Amino acid sequence: MALCIIQVKWNPMEAIELGNTGLRAPQIGFGCSAVLGRSGKNESLRAMAVAWDEGVRFFDTARAYGYGESEALLGEFLRGRRHQAVISTKFGILAARPTWWKQVAKAAARKVLATDPSTHALLQKRAASQFSHGQFTVAVLQQSIEESLRKLGTEYADVLFLHAPPASVLEQDDLLEALGRLVETGKVRIAGISADPSVVELALRRRAAPLRAMQFPCNIFEISAALGLVKLSTGGELLVANQPFGGRARVKQCGGMLESLAASGELDAGIREKLVTVDDALLADVMLNTILRDTGIHMAIPAMMRAEHIRTNVRAISESRFESWEIAEIRRVLQLRASAAAVANQAVA
Repeated sequence: MALCIIQVKWNPMEAIELGNTGLRAPQIGFGCSAVLGRSGKNESLRAMAVAWDEGVRFFDTARAYGYGESEALLGEFLRGRRHQAVISTKFGILAARPTWWKQVAKAAARKVLATDPSTHALLQKRAASQFSHGQFTVAVLQQSIEESLRKLGTEYADVLFLHAPPASVLEQDDLLEALGRLVETGKVRIAGISADPSVVELALRRRAAPLRAMQFPCNIFEISAALGLVKLSTGGELLVANQPFGGRARVKQCGGMLESLAASGELDAGIREKLVTVDDALLADVMLNTILRDTGIHMAIPAMMRAEHIRTNVRAISESRFESWEIAEIRRVLQLRASAAAVANQAVA
């Protein structure tokens, strides 16, 4: 009798419950902020494909990403597998309509960035002028969700976030009621807010209905603020950390911080030994697990467009070199350092 061997593709990440929202996904999501922005169509599709093959199922986009076109490309990629994916999108920032000369300018900017990474901040500043922020009206919400669903090629969004709103948006009862109606009709499964920690904190303190998903910047320099938000949550909200690497400059700072931890006496010798050789894999391991491991934060969403970065980030979660107690110790020391730095800054001020 012939032996039949069936090969099953290994999925390195297990899906977890995302609060009590009814959604499930692995802890690493795919941030689409660079899709059709600093990355072109082919590069973006390749990155999505690598992420999918690595087990990523949560895709975070926005009406404004890619100058209004990121959602359409994500919808194209997810065609035929939408039922396996969790999609979050955002409204409140409007992108200027793309014209042929802007498309040419975008392509030229990508080439400049590829040859001279130091131009990133300047190009970011110029790109910011193409967006209209603070568009939080019921009319914009209704138009935006219809446009998002059309471009995504889906009948519903799993999560719809208010995109970088001021705290005053929590006083807009008509807007929050309109969001609630979208949830009731099924066009949106979960409504939420993507904002600075101070605004998210206020939303959590007020238990602002219907907001059940909270997205906020979080990296190892700001972990204490993020953990403060976790304490304020009921335990049922979806908590999402964006910008987990803190940007290009912060990545370099993280490398220096890990080197200083390895050389200090603040940690167990076994942990310090694991921190000696700082490379991309170690950075991802410490930065992502410090945010996610046993904190109550459900997911981190890096904007990862290179295949090697995607695989490194996934392996950081699925094959971490650190035990849970070691991550807890690293997090404790980082929090102590951050507190000491804050006290020192206050003294200078």
